[in-house]
Amino acid sequence: MMQGFIEYLKAQVGRSVYVWGGQGETDITEKWVRSRENREANIQRVMRFYEGLKAQGISPIRAYDCSGLILFYWKDEMRFFAADMTAAGLFRQCLPIEKAALCPGDLVFRHNGASIHHVGVYIGGGEVIEAEGRDRGVVRRHIDAGGEGYWNRFGRPPFFYAKKADDSCFARVNGDSVNLRAGPGTQYPVVAVTHRLDALLARPEREGWCETAAIANGKLQRGYMSAKYIKRNE
Repeated sequence: MMQGFIEYLKAQVGRSVYVWGGQGETDITEKWVRSRENREANIQRVMRFYEGLKAQGISPIRAYDCSGLILFYWKDEMRFFAADMTAAGLFRQCLPIEKAALCPGDLVFRHNGASIHHVGVYIGGGEVIEAEGRDRGVVRRHIDAGGEGYWNRFGRPPFFYAKKADDSCFARVNGDSVNLRAGPGTQYPVVAVTHRLDALLARPEREGWCETAAIANGKLQRGYMSAKYIKRNE
């Protein structure tokens, strides 16, 4: 799963454009770019870069913004999210970590003192892939290429990190509306309601219950689910 994500990111480098709100679209026209961008200067920057890629014979050319580069894979391949999300929204889904703890697949963020406004993906070896901007598209560069403090927040998507030691695995909800509870039993309060085919990360069953991480209502929720409602991925 992780390796697939990293390989997908590498494949976008040097052959994708940055467009505000882009999430992997390939039908790129000036009319479409104008529907996304609200400044003439930015429209022209996008189109110049796009025409340059076309002149190199690159096809297909995809359009992303910084969060769209990540969500295209997480939504379409992993099916963990159903809607768009900003860089700040992605940060809220992650477990905050320190820069020194970064592993391949972790997210790196820029915080301007008021809010998170940009996101990239750490791929290991001190490198990050990001949808950088309208003049460069998707790039791969050293984590400190923009300055040592360019990336100043760091997060780990929990659903990438099943622990081999306890055989955690990816799974799906096998029921129409299934409660995620604060503890392993019906006496514990409901923390979220999941639905059929929602994605899960589930630990092994213990006395009929599994400790679980799930995306419910667009947020990462952690709790316990009855094992009979969990269908483990083949």
